Amino acid sequence: MPTDSEQHTAFIALAKHAFAEQAFKPNDAILMAAAKNLARLQTPTSTFTDLTPNVCFNESLKWLAHV
Repeated sequence: MPTDSEQHTAFIALAKHAFAEQAFKPNDAILMAAAKNLARLQTPTSTFTDLTPNVCFNESLKWLAHV
C-alpha cells in the first residue's frame, strides 16, 4: 500500500502529464490544487448519499460551486 507521500507524488506527476498534454505550464499552486483534486476523485465519499433527487439543476450547480 503506497504512503500518503507516494500517492501525493503520483498525483502531482499525473497532473503534470495532463497539463503537458494540453501544452499548459502550471505554476506550483495550480499543480498542487490539481493533485489534490485528483486525490479527491480517488477517495470515495459519502457526501453524495445526502443529496436529494428533488434538487433542481441550478441549485446543484450552486451547491457544487461551494464545495
